[in-house]
Amino acid sequence: MSHFEPDPALLASMRITYQPILRLEDNSTDHVEVLAREAGENGVLLGPEAIVDAMERNGHALPLTLAIMRRAIAEYRAYNFAALNLSLAFNLPLDAMLHPELSQEITALCSAAGIEPGNILFELTETSPVRDFAAAAASITALYAAGHHIALDDITPDTPYLAALMNLPIRAIKFSNTLTANPTALPFIRAMAARAAARSLDSIAEGIETPTQLTTMRAAGVTHGQGYLFSHPMPASALGTLLHGAA
Repeated sequence: MSHFEPDPALLASMRITYQPILRLEDNSTDHVEVLAREAGENGVLLGPEAIVDAMERNGHALPLTLAIMRRAIAEYRAYNFAALNLSLAFNLPLDAMLHPELSQEITALCSAAGIEPGNILFELTETSPVRDFAAAAASITALYAAGHHIALDDITPDTPYLAALMNLPIRAIKFSNTLTANPTALPFIRAMAARAAARSLDSIAEGIETPTQLTTMRAAGVTHGQGYLFSHPMPASALGTLLHGAA
């Protein structure tokens, strides 16, 4: 097995779904998040922790991230999402983001698939908080220079280096779904949404499940939303029907 080939059994059991991220001003689709899940022996999808555990094994983060990207980009082409100028957001574990071969591997993947770098976004995941700010800054800057966008995923008041990370060339911040339904988090959400707006960044609330939560996030100045109120994660076929039908 080469350095960039994940476990074939894991790949065979992996399922890819997509969840739209909407603009709250008009509830139109802005882009979609790519969600990878492992199917158990009974076919039921396991929770996200199964994929996270696989990525956190020594040396597995980058090859598994690339495998997920290849699968999603193949479906992107098969369902002609390029005609909609649809952007895909991928979770990017810290170990993958800091890998010295990340940029060249992603550039080669996008070039081979004929997908524009600007249609690929990366969400810096919350499972591996940034400890080395200089290394993270260099990687984010390199991805930006290659034409990609970065969102700081699942931010909370405890996110390390949050203020400094927001000064890097990122596109968006995403509030943890633990904050969306928590009234005590509203001051933090308002303050961060205002700070993001001042820098022309998007702010995204995850886990919106009720009309009340939607109204609250809009009032707090959040620009984008994601959650079951809008859509459950869906396979590419259903996403194609939804988006091409709306086009």
